[in-house]
Amino acid sequence: MTTPPALDRVNVTHEWGLLKEAVVGRVIDFQVPERIGGGLPGVLDFVPESTRRDLPRWAGRLWSEADPDGYGRAVEQADGLARFLTGRGVAVHRPRELTELELGAYGGEGDRFSMQTFVRDPMIVVGDHVVESALRLPARFKERFGLRPVFAEAVARGARYSVMPPPPPYRTTEVPGATGPFLEGGDVLVLGRDILVGCGRGGTASDRAGARWLAELLGDGYRVRAVPLSEAVIHLDDGLTAVREGLAVVCREQYPEGVPDPVADWELIDVSLSDAVNLLAGNSLVLGPGEVVVDTRLTDLAEALTARDVTVHTLPFDAVTPFAGGFRCAHHPLVRELEPGA
Repeated sequence: MTTPPALDRVNVTHEWGLLKEAVVGRVIDFQVPERIGGGLPGVLDFVPESTRRDLPRWAGRLWSEADPDGYGRAVEQADGLARFLTGRGVAVHRPRELTELELGAYGGEGDRFSMQTFVRDPMIVVGDHVVESALRLPARFKERFGLRPVFAEAVARGARYSVMPPPPPYRTTEVPGATGPFLEGGDVLVLGRDILVGCGRGGTASDRAGARWLAELLGDGYRVRAVPLSEAVIHLDDGLTAVREGLAVVCREQYPEGVPDPVADWELIDVSLSDAVNLLAGNSLVLGPGEVVVDTRLTDLAEALTARDVTVHTLPFDAVTPFAGGFRCAHHPLVRELEPGA
């Protein structure tokens, strides 16, 4: 796969800006932790129903052994997304593979659970700021290592680089008084100078301290808004895709205080909470104003978008979404800008 050259300037200004350069995740094999043999802990209530059913049966085994078909298809679907973007002229980076030492980091004895698929979360780009974020779940801390070559290359091109205070290497629910800040890219939506940050009630991802940290980093030119989320979802982007200015796909049920401003006044295409959680229906990849990639299973959503003059591309992602991430989760833009007049 030939990747177009990286551009001169790292810059992300709007969710619906033209995608010119991005990181796309990779699927790696992982060992399902032994400890979940009796069922997934409550902190993982946000995962799709199929995953809640399957993972306890796979406890102690490699994904490739427990579900070789699903593993192989997930690899192909993530790689297929990278090929699709490259074919459209997008400069694509992939995280480097984690080393053996990194794979064993931040886990208990025998716990080698790791993912590099959802690169949205360990990093955040706003304007020319590149942030190495603070993930709440200890098993995900190691994902940052595979992305550091991308961060270094961005800095060499003039990007401003910040690393959040490292979170504790344990679930904060296990230690009274343990705090963040926590901030994950799936909770951060860039709407020009308005930045939305999802803050879940279940203590699974970003928190208000993370939103305040980002506000202080960005400064007075930005308006950072903390958005309360239902415990049923992990991230803001489970149920929000800004397709173009004035049009969004939303799951209203994930917002206990209502759809956040400024999106609340837009034309909204609704998806159900079940489809947002199990099919990641609210989590699409925006290629540019009014052009998106959605899962091939989401025929009703594709029709609703097409009826609103949106160009829709469909790709299979059914082997990836069981791990609580969709197309937006599986990529992170490095250059996404509005064209003149857009």
